[in-house]
Amino acid sequence: MTDERIIEMLFNRDEAALGEIEKKYSAFCHTVAANILAIREDREECVNDVLLALWNAIPPERPESLKAYISRIVRNIAYNKTRAMGTWKRCASFLTVGDEFLETIPDTADLAEQFEASRAGEIINDFLASLPAHERQVFVLRYYFGESVNNVAEDMDFSVSKVKSLLMRTRQRLAQRLGKEGIIV
Repeated sequence: MTDERIIEMLFNRDEAALGEIEKKYSAFCHTVAANILAIREDREECVNDVLLALWNAIPPERPESLKAYISRIVRNIAYNKTRAMGTWKRCASFLTVGDEFLETIPDTADLAEQFEASRAGEIINDFLASLPAHERQVFVLRYYFGESVNNVAEDMDFSVSKVKSLLMRTRQRLAQRLGKEGIIV
């Protein structure tokens, strides 16, 4: 079933849409949640929460990409669950990803910097859109989905060293772009 049809079913409040979402995106949701949550039961709860969140959000939201919308919801729920459980510091793989990426973007400690962070987000999106597809995919797999470098290498059929090098060069170019745009890194 197409994503557009699923979204229409949600707009019509057809509960069968939830079954279709579960059928189509359950494995994807579990993978994204597994990159953040270590305990299987927490991942399952997170995926169930995604279905409720989708039911409550659509309508009025009409996402352009259901998969991207779902991944954002899964990540947010998993992050919130990790923080609520007080296990954020024990989530070593995501701390590593965050540390790598946060070296590239500005800190948003106060309200005045939030505007700059919003602008930085737009610049990052433009930057990602300008990348060749394989570089963008490596960057998104690593920094959005939190995949390990080894998993990214396997998914992309690249060597681990190629992925590391690509990520480093991409972060450097992003930092240069942000600096050029007046965003202090």
